[in-house]
Amino acid sequence: MSKTKEIISIEHTLKDVLKNLSDQDIQQITGKSKSYIYKCADPDDHDRHIHFKDVIALEHSMHQLFQKTPFSNFLKDHLATVDPEKPGSEHEVLSEVIGIGGRVGDLMDSIHDSMDEKSSGGSKIVPHEKELIYQEIQKIDDQLSKIKSVLKSL
Repeated sequence: MSKTKEIISIEHTLKDVLKNLSDQDIQQITGKSKSYIYKCADPDDHDRHIHFKDVIALEHSMHQLFQKTPFSNFLKDHLATVDPEKPGSEHEVLSEVIGIGGRVGDLMDSIHDSMDEKSSGGSKIVPHEKELIYQEIQKIDDQLSKIKSVLKSL
């Protein structure tokens, strides 16, 4: 019988990181083999857990190489999960996904406005416009966290 995988888990995050890094990268970053780190990603293996210093090193490398912060995102999503006493519904998922469509539209408008010749920086995106774009991206990220949260509670 197959196991149900948790959407928001350290194991899922770790496997995602391992997909992006080579054996040599993992060895250089942590001093451990990629196969060992994969064993740490097995939720049923209670004898092996990844060390926090390795998580920090992997997070730092992922940020440098890919501008991603998977472990920070995991922690944020994990802490934002809804109260298990109040389960979510499929309707909430649909509502949040529809909301993402609007947020993406807002992001596109922000970028389009920033690149308009009539904007303060002309066709070049200036720092305050970057901040507005970042805020729109953050709203999308928050919406995605809500969706993960509702899915986890189903």
